[in-house]
Amino acid sequence: MSFAFYPKHEHACPNVGHCPHLGGASLGSLVQVANYSSQSHENDQRQIRVLREDRDDLLSQVVALEEQLAAVKLELKLERQNKFATNQQKDAAAEPAAAAQPPTEEATKEKKKRGAPIGHPGWFRPTPKEYDWDINVRAPSGCPHCQGPTSVNATLSPTEHLQEDIIDGVYRVVLYRHPVCRCGACDRAVQQAGEGEILGSRIGPGLRSKAIYLRNVIGISYRKVPRAIEELLGITFSPAALLGFEAMLAELAGPVVEDIVKKIASSEGAVHADETYWTLNGQRAFFWVHGDEKFIHFQFDTTRKGEVSRNILGEDFTGTLVTDCYSGYFAQVAGAKQKCLAHLARTAKDWQKLVTKDSIDFQFFTDVREFVGRGCQFYHNRRAGALSDEEIEFEKGWLEARLEYLSTCDLKHDKAITLQGRIVRHYGEWLVFVYDTRVPPTNNLAERALRPLVVMRKITFGNRSQAGAERLATLMTVAETARRHGSKASDVYYWLFTQPPPKVLRDMYAGR
Repeated sequence: MSFAFYPKHEHACPNVGHCPHLGGASLGSLVQVANYSSQSHENDQRQIRVLREDRDDLLSQVVALEEQLAAVKLELKLERQNKFATNQQKDAAAEPAAAAQPPTEEATKEKKKRGAPIGHPGWFRPTPKEYDWDINVRAPSGCPHCQGPTSVNATLSPTEHLQEDIIDGVYRVVLYRHPVCRCGACDRAVQQAGEGEILGSRIGPGLRSKAIYLRNVIGISYRKVPRAIEELLGITFSPAALLGFEAMLAELAGPVVEDIVKKIASSEGAVHADETYWTLNGQRAFFWVHGDEKFIHFQFDTTRKGEVSRNILGEDFTGTLVTDCYSGYFAQVAGAKQKCLAHLARTAKDWQKLVTKDSIDFQFFTDVREFVGRGCQFYHNRRAGALSDEEIEFEKGWLEARLEYLSTCDLKHDKAITLQGRIVRHYGEWLVFVYDTRVPPTNNLAERALRPLVVMRKITFGNRSQAGAERLATLMTVAETARRHGSKASDVYYWLFTQPPPKVLRDMYAGR
């Protein structure tokens, strides 16, 4: 707003040039200042409007970028979990992104029901019209449910059971004839499995054991195992059937796994332990391994707490526990503990690259690697009987003196000080192998046992369900222990389907 000033007119004030109400200032100066202030105010308002428009534009850009970032994060999450999520989880994860978009014509339509369309025929195993062998199965001597007496009804024809299987590497169809028997105590119809027969199953134990071996030991996916069996042996089954084979075998293998755990926990020699990460439905989980040269046990768990290892070995474990320096094993009670020298040398090799070659820290890392190499060489030479008593005593003295030096020398680099602190913290756990010939200086046994799981993790990306991961642990426990006793894993799987657990244990430990 501007003001007009006309000092000379008919109503002119005599005090225009020096108004007493303005402190003696002239009215013209006041009008001039007022007009200048009005123009400045208008300019400020225009700048504010421009800045507000710029702010609104920037705010809209920020909102758009935030929406794009949220969409990208959602896409990345879905991409990572796509291989592990169920259809319900995929739909739930896609709801936030779908809610941000206007509903389309397809979205308003009723969702299609899962599964085959109405009237679509299901897949059924065709019944063989011919068979290669027929076996007359004897009547059971006692009821398998209540151990009561059984009687045979001779007036009824025997029941027939056709079973397809792989016998001696060839596809065979076997006809089993069972007499009609009934228990006199519980009044149940009872049967006894014939040789190589699984009651009520169309697929025999030979094929089941080979399919489970391909999946859990070799690491072939569920979908590819049936394709391989069909191509090589000419028999078809579905991936869902393979899951059923695994569930049945894992339940049968429970007593065998319990016996393996008891033998490991009661060992007085060296027991190795280690763990590796696993993926469970897109989340981090872990596989633990405990064992020695004869027995291996795998344990799946969602936590890496040392409590898992303590539950396996128990509170009264008296053997020597060979591990890396992971703190989870600190609370484990054991007769002795041997830390892995290979991990110590590997750390020294990696951290040596961070220091200059002419420093005392570089020499410290070199001395650590020399200490580890000489200790491992001493173990192998003594085990091979290539050292005399004098040489053994000399090497013991050298290793003890070098360990003392490594734990007390002056260092400057943070990594060297950290490694020295690790040596001091486990000072009494580096040379246990020197005094106990049963104990190795490294944890290579556990790491080699975990290697198949690491390879399988890269191929299959883990498990979708915890039950599947636990089945894998059970079946690999049986397979690795059988291999260490000279037995084939597929043979042991076959025995589990056809023999009681005590006989399976005797045959597996005997290496038959």
